[in-house]
Amino acid sequence: MIVKQHALRVSGALKRDIDGLRRVLIARTDGLAFHDDGPDSDHESAAAIVATVLGIAQRAAASNALGAFVQTTVKGTDGCLVVYGINAGHVLAVVTDPSVNLVLLDRLALRLVADLAGAETGTPARIG
Repeated sequence: MIVKQHALRVSGALKRDIDGLRRVLIARTDGLAFHDDGPDSDHESAAAIVATVLGIAQRAAASNALGAFVQTTVKGTDGCLVVYGINAGHVLAVVTDPSVNLVLLDRLALRLVADLAGAETGTPARIG
């Protein structure tokens, strides 16, 4: 099971190792926030948006025979929202400044996502 402590370590590792991250959010796929280091007043709406992005990306991947969903990126002029599937019940989202190296972010985030998924199945996590 993913616990709050795992979410805090993922958020801390991302913010420590990648400059320019504005927000790290772990949400349930039903749109409820699990961990969010953004403004308290925005947790539930941000989680619902992330769950919606996840659903659309999963459908797009399936409809185009792309295989299992891994991640999707929404780029704007002022930054990016990158959404990663953790497991059937959770999603990781990261909001970045426009200058963030997305390749570096993907490398670290995908490792952390695998660790979170492993934590749920009982595989020892290497988060941090």
